[in-house]
Amino acid sequence: MKKLRALRTKVGVSAAAVALSGAGLGLATATPASAAYAGYCNGWVDDEISNSGFHAKLPAYNGNVNCQMYKGASNLGVKALQITLNRCYGRSLAEDGIFGTNTKTALIYAQGQEKIGTDGGYGEETRNNIEWAYQYSGNGRWSCF
Repeated sequence: MKKLRALRTKVGVSAAAVALSGAGLGLATATPASAAYAGYCNGWVDDEISNSGFHAKLPAYNGNVNCQMYKGASNLGVKALQITLNRCYGRSLAEDGIFGTNTKTALIYAQGQEKIGTDGGYGEETRNNIEWAYQYSGNGRWSCF
């Protein structure tokens, strides 16, 4: 898993450049990996991974995943993060899209698990290093990559 996330960091995470597995599945790109900072995340990108039926949600600003979020945010980007923190890090957050104290604490936990800065804010380092939840549309089950 660490090798996969290291590869993901090297290629840059856009809505699409994330390798899903050794099978070579990746997210379909909508935004170039080299895109400049987009701003404060205001939604999510929900892309099917290589026409596989698997869907991943990443926080985004108008489709660009190079965005940031902090305590006080309230939007679908926060909900995407909460889904990931619950499914991949065993947290039990309300998936309400509100970045409150519990979401910040859960994010600090995930950042600590990945041995990155534990500031409780969401940005490029966190995006590139945490595991992300994805779901198969056929059965609704969640997995992490």
